[in-house]
Amino acid sequence: MISEEGVRSKKRKRQRAFSSFFFLSCEGIILTMIPIHLRIAGFLSYRDPVEIDFTTFDLACVSGHNGAGKSSLLDAITWVLFGQARKRDDSLVNSQSKTAEVALTFEYEKNVYRILRTLPRGKTTTLEFQILDDKQDAESGRQTTAFRLLPSANWKPLTERTLRETQARIEQTLRLEYETFVNAAFFLQGQADQFTQQTASKRKDVLSNILGLEMWEIYKQRTADKRKALEDEVGSIDGRIAEINAELDEEEPRRRRLKELEDELKRQSAMRKAQEAALENLRKIAASLNQQLAAEKAKLEEERRGLKEQGKAASDQLSVISDLSGQIETAKKSLAEVEKKITQRSEFEENRSAAREQFGQLKAENELLKAQMDELKERIDRLESAEGATCPLCGQPLSEKHRQSTLKQLQAEGKEKGDRFRINKSSMDDLAKRIADYESQITKIENAERERLTYSNSVTQLTERIETIKNSIKNWETAGAKRLKEVEAILASEKYAVETQKPTISLGEAERALLDLQEQENRLNQEVGAARQKVSVLDELRKRKADYSSERETLALQIGRHKTLERAFGKDGVPALLIEQALPQIETKANELLDRLSDGQMSIRFVTQAEYRDKKREDRKETLDIQISDATGVRDYEMYSGGEAFRVNFAIRLALSEVLAQRKGARLQTLVIDEGFGSQDAEGRQRLIEAINLVKHDFAKILVITHLDELKDAFPTRIEVEKTEHGSTVHVI
Repeated sequence: MISEEGVRSKKRKRQRAFSSFFFLSCEGIILTMIPIHLRIAGFLSYRDPVEIDFTTFDLACVSGHNGAGKSSLLDAITWVLFGQARKRDDSLVNSQSKTAEVALTFEYEKNVYRILRTLPRGKTTTLEFQILDDKQDAESGRQTTAFRLLPSANWKPLTERTLRETQARIEQTLRLEYETFVNAAFFLQGQADQFTQQTASKRKDVLSNILGLEMWEIYKQRTADKRKALEDEVGSIDGRIAEINAELDEEEPRRRRLKELEDELKRQSAMRKAQEAALENLRKIAASLNQQLAAEKAKLEEERRGLKEQGKAASDQLSVISDLSGQIETAKKSLAEVEKKITQRSEFEENRSAAREQFGQLKAENELLKAQMDELKERIDRLESAEGATCPLCGQPLSEKHRQSTLKQLQAEGKEKGDRFRINKSSMDDLAKRIADYESQITKIENAERERLTYSNSVTQLTERIETIKNSIKNWETAGAKRLKEVEAILASEKYAVETQKPTISLGEAERALLDLQEQENRLNQEVGAARQKVSVLDELRKRKADYSSERETLALQIGRHKTLERAFGKDGVPALLIEQALPQIETKANELLDRLSDGQMSIRFVTQAEYRDKKREDRKETLDIQISDATGVRDYEMYSGGEAFRVNFAIRLALSEVLAQRKGARLQTLVIDEGFGSQDAEGRQRLIEAINLVKHDFAKILVITHLDELKDAFPTRIEVEKTEHGSTVHVI
């Protein structure tokens, strides 16, 4: 079993846990419902139309004989608002009428509304919901309870497409449903104990609705929706990561395929070049066969011109080599500087480590010197303050000469250590600056490795380019230049006609073969490009995977927070805490009223936690039990009946309404007591009347329904209900 202190500790922990999330205040939320005008026709005992103007009174007694139709007035209000009364079928229609009609005009949250509900016998109910669109009339209504709606008042329809949707909009506007409305504002005949007779959990639900805590369920649902959306987003990210992983698993096959394609491209390029040379040779042979001497000469001259251009181009390449060589030298110099920086960084790191080690040694030595100097200072102080014939340090006879010599020795030793301490301190300061300088230098050259790689790659690329140009020049020197000499020699000898031999392959076949090789080379170029793209994209995929993983962690953290919020917004979270905070005030108000009603003999206490039947459980269950103390001891509410139970009901209900009104969070400012005096004796009735007068200023309207004639004069206004042959009638006196 848990002790009372344990229970209080648990409650304090829960309060601290939720207080970090929320702060709720009902200040500024004015939720009042004040009836202005009621019209009834063909409803229950009211056959002919009856109207009640509520603006002419604040507190009234509804009197009449039993069965006259007093409670039917309340049925009309609940039916027009919620479609519920003691009955819900055609029995609501007066036996002499064809249609039941109720129209209620009321003020709510600084607006004026009108609801018209009609039930034709044997047909479907119709419902109209309207709001006063004349702001001047609405303002007048807030300034006084004695205003009249102008005949020209403009009503704006709020009626939805269906009866169900219109009813939902009414309840959404009022922010309460039938059961809460009745429990909060009505003491209906035979139902005065409807709130107290509820189960413990149901009492909390009703109280939660009255306090307006249903908003927390909305918060919980919104949080759950957001959490689910976040979880969906995490699922989407997981899918993307899985796709990336699938592609990353293909890295090795992709690189292998790229190598194969590059090798194949090299082979294909070599074959194409060989075919180009062969084709060129065939063209020359074909030209020599089909042209005469002049054509041969022209061809040779053209060939010479082309060879000279090639030679000029090869010569021009020499200057390009010179420029590239200069760039290589520049890159090599930069590379050497970077290498030097890398070497310097190693030296800086070594120097920094040595300086740190020396700093640590000096620091340790100074700590030792400090302790030794403190000891010397203590010995000097002891010697200076010593009195008597014995030295406090060595135990020898203490003469003034011995004192002075010892002091001089100790002071000299202290000065030596102090000088050494200060030298060390100066060295430590210097070392600290050097360490900071080393670290600064190391930081400056952090990118040296990357720069070395950049310059090294640049040197390699430039060198390869030079080699390519040199090869081109070499090819010219070994083939082009030689051919140029041959052509010039032929032109000089004027021996243009050469003996030719018919080639084994036609020129067209050679051109088609070359075209096939070029197409294959182009296709391989495209495949190599695509393969390179597939390999290069892997680095980007790895980066994206890291980004997705980071985003997933952030979302997972948000999901955890939303789950915490869902628990906090749940029924056992903030709403339970707010109910616990409101109950002491309700309990205090109820006891104030019950003290008047019972002449100080009774008091109530709300219990919000109880033990489980399983005694092994250390926690407690949430409840809302009502315990009553009287002269005989403490008993549960269920043990009371009759007048005593009604007093308790009355006190709790009035306390609840009064507390809500004070908090400016009450949903209603209308209190109705239907036949609540019959179970009381004369003294009890007088106390109930006094209690009503105590709280009458907290409500805009209070109606007390009774059939007792002696109570008629106890209220400033009386609404007389009389049963006639034309049905019930109403007279306001």
